[in-house]
Amino acid sequence: MKHPYAITAFQMEFAPLNIKSCVLDCDISQAELARELEQDMGCKVSRVTVNLIINRGYQPKTMGNIRGAIERILLRNETVAAWLKERQFSPADLWKELGEELRQVNPSGAAQRVIKGLCKGPSITLGNPDEINHDNQEVEMVNPEALRHFKLFRDPFRNDVQKAGDIHMDDDRHYIEAAMMDAASYSGFLAVVGEVGCGKSTIRKRVIEQLRAAGDVHIVYPEILDKERVGSGSLCDAIIMSISAEKPKIKHEQKARQVRGLLMERTQNNSRCCLVVEEAHRLSVPAFKTLKQLHEMEDATGYKKLLGIILIGQSELGGLLDERYHPEMREVIRRCQVARINGLQNIGKYVEKKLSAVGGKIENIIDAEALELLGKRLVAKDEQNRTFSTAYPLTVNHYIARAMNLAFEMGEAKVTADVVTAI
Repeated sequence: MKHPYAITAFQMEFAPLNIKSCVLDCDISQAELARELEQDMGCKVSRVTVNLIINRGYQPKTMGNIRGAIERILLRNETVAAWLKERQFSPADLWKELGEELRQVNPSGAAQRVIKGLCKGPSITLGNPDEINHDNQEVEMVNPEALRHFKLFRDPFRNDVQKAGDIHMDDDRHYIEAAMMDAASYSGFLAVVGEVGCGKSTIRKRVIEQLRAAGDVHIVYPEILDKERVGSGSLCDAIIMSISAEKPKIKHEQKARQVRGLLMERTQNNSRCCLVVEEAHRLSVPAFKTLKQLHEMEDATGYKKLLGIILIGQSELGGLLDERYHPEMREVIRRCQVARINGLQNIGKYVEKKLSAVGGKIENIIDAEALELLGKRLVAKDEQNRTFSTAYPLTVNHYIARAMNLAFEMGEAKVTADVVTAI
């Protein structure tokens, strides 16, 4: 059913008002204006709403006094007051059509827009200069009105993983899972690298659940919050305290012998240990070298490793494990397998799983063209001009939540390609 205020906002012609020239000349961003409107009006106001107001003369039916609120906010700005005085404009003149093409004009004083990619290290170039910056985006919730509009009883993207079955697994994520299981079960040395929100922690939880069910691998977590302070002593202490009731020795050599003896005992009892270090991109070079020495511990035969190691970190970890940039770590790098988590292979299947978990049907909420457009939008290129996907679960969650809120606000029955374009 259509929203009661069915609006064809996206079909309105581009007809910028004088207010657009005002905010451009006075260097006021649409996002900034939207935030101030939220505070003034006490309700959710999106950047896209502000964009439609100043570019197309759109008047939201549910925000009857929004123009008055915009005038109040702008008139508090001394630069705006001077701008109006210079042109002998009254506040009412802000709402007159400008009649000038300003679609691509940037605010005065703003530097050329720089698009940051989701991966740190190699520079990223997005094909469309008007793409929004995915980095540092505040995660948005689907608001209650939008949930009711789409007949959902809760936000499908909040607290959405309660059990292993809630995790979306495509071929790439199954590969990461298998690599982690192998490293834990056969004492491998693995680094799992991925961007914020790509699913590293959820896959790790799924792997640990399987290992605990099997019962033959003991997981060791170093409880050290400041990973930059991790050293040989703290790693040895973590292993000793995790797999035994013994008190760690004081001297370093005694501590190392204690670790080896405890791991040998476990191996003789057909049990293995795996050290899992999260936030591994914050580890120091000496810590990496200690990990390599721990991994080299072997049983009496010299054929079987005593400890598996899994490092989990953001893309900086991949840079640390690149011998071109860190030749001083080559002894570690040449022994460590690196597995990278990529963007989702099929956004539609991922979103369908999330929506179905709360009783929603994807065909009633998002059309196929919108999903296709979103998939094209979440693509970037690295410095070698190679294309890669930035459709990480957290990023997709953020986009779809914003799109659902905007679709409701604009009076659309479901999320369309026009809605995605407007975000």
